[in-house]
Amino acid sequence: MSLRLIGGEMPVWSDLDGRHGPGPVRGEVLAPLLATVTGRALVVGPLDPALLDAVPADDLTVLVRGIPDAETLAARLAARPGVTVLCGSPEKLATEPAYDTIVALDGIQRLASTEGADLTWDETFALLAAVLRPGGRLLLAVENHLGMHRLVALPPEVTDSDWAEAGEYDPDRPAGLELLRDRLADTGLTVTRTYTAWPTPIAPTVLVTPELLAEPAARAFLTVALDRACEPSTTVLTDPRRLVAQALRHDAATVLAPAWILQAERTAPEPGRGTGRLWFEAPETEPAPFEAPAALLPFPPPPEAMVMVDGDRVEVMRHPGGGLYWYSPTDGTALLPNGHLLEQLLIVAALRRDLPTVRELLHRWQSSPHAGVAADQIVVTSGHDLAPLAPAGLPHAALRRLAVRLLDAGLAYLWPSPADPAELSLTLAALAGRAPEPVAATGDEPNRPGTPGVRELLTSRDRLAQELAEAREREAWYEQSLADRETELRRARGLVALLSGSPTARAGKLMLAGARRARRTAGAVARRVLPRD
Repeated sequence: MSLRLIGGEMPVWSDLDGRHGPGPVRGEVLAPLLATVTGRALVVGPLDPALLDAVPADDLTVLVRGIPDAETLAARLAARPGVTVLCGSPEKLATEPAYDTIVALDGIQRLASTEGADLTWDETFALLAAVLRPGGRLLLAVENHLGMHRLVALPPEVTDSDWAEAGEYDPDRPAGLELLRDRLADTGLTVTRTYTAWPTPIAPTVLVTPELLAEPAARAFLTVALDRACEPSTTVLTDPRRLVAQALRHDAATVLAPAWILQAERTAPEPGRGTGRLWFEAPETEPAPFEAPAALLPFPPPPEAMVMVDGDRVEVMRHPGGGLYWYSPTDGTALLPNGHLLEQLLIVAALRRDLPTVRELLHRWQSSPHAGVAADQIVVTSGHDLAPLAPAGLPHAALRRLAVRLLDAGLAYLWPSPADPAELSLTLAALAGRAPEPVAATGDEPNRPGTPGVRELLTSRDRLAQELAEAREREAWYEQSLADRETELRRARGLVALLSGSPTARAGKLMLAGARRARRTAGAVARRVLPRD
């Protein structure tokens, strides 16, 4: 292992410690991509040192721009004799021998150094492409400035690493996946594989090919996988999970992906063909035998998707005979369920005011062994079977989760008022034929982010404001009714008092009083005269 300063290095700068920016690219889902790196390999940009352990190449070169990062990597990779750590600016790579594989999973925006040339995106890419040998492989990640992570984010804080970043305003930077592929093709690179990275370019947990994103058979599985991956950890404009589900339904997920990872290969020369000589001229010496670059060594077909679930990597692959299947280290191999999510079917039936279908779906769900699985994690197949994609929990917790998601989606108007999570979960339980069992709120509602989006906050505010307005209207009606009854009572009392003070009323009272005295006197006489037994 050796450490070399090639010029343009930054003495006190570090991209790995995360104090000046988002930190290095990280995520175990990237390890299978790095496992295919062979031959003389070059890794550029800040990459998690743990991911460098997944690179099997014996001749590995790592390029960083900060001396502290170079020293950290040198100490981490000291046990690997074939590793070289270069520290400096990317234009110094022109003096290095060509490489079989170049890995830029952080992109190329954080390669420029304050001590080197001020390079645009296109100039930096040209420098990397120039040191890739014919037949070599390039693994390049590019952030999408129209990605989902930017659409839902609040205005970001400018960090130290953005000192000269033109970003989306760079006219030389390809704006879109198709333009990016065209730029690689202009350099003589053929794109052989493309992945979309979710939920962020820096720490992806899901990699999916654009072909699989556009396939209806995988839509339900991908909706569940991306819903779990895109759960917001900070305050956002709106919950990205709902936007991801809409993008999948409208075949726009590739366009709105946070980042794209492209694997491209440079065309190798044909074996035995010389250069700079006409076909009829005899060569002075026999041409050297052609050796395929290490990057062209055969590998098994890569998976269509890789998803991190509770620390395990779930892979989706195509069966040679057709169809899709998925492999999980805990559950083994199984066919990918094809159908629609139960939550989607319930929403469609509710929007159509199809109460019998709502009852039938809820009853089938809650009477099955999968009653504890959330409705947004159950696939209803074409044969009307329920295929769960998550372990089961408590049935009433699953109903409350569904209630929370319906309210957060702005669908409270479909249900009787008041439509809060507790009331709506009881309504859903009654429709499903299950005995109502209130679930006490714990402050952490199922599937409700700890830091909800602004849209969800406004939706909850509007719902609570409507409920408060209705409660005030009821209070005003009760007060008016009470006032009307008090008025009627006072009127009745006044009438009674008026009638009680008239001459007729006084004469009647005297007659009644005389009759009562006469009756009492007659009774007393009768008791004295009549014999006693």
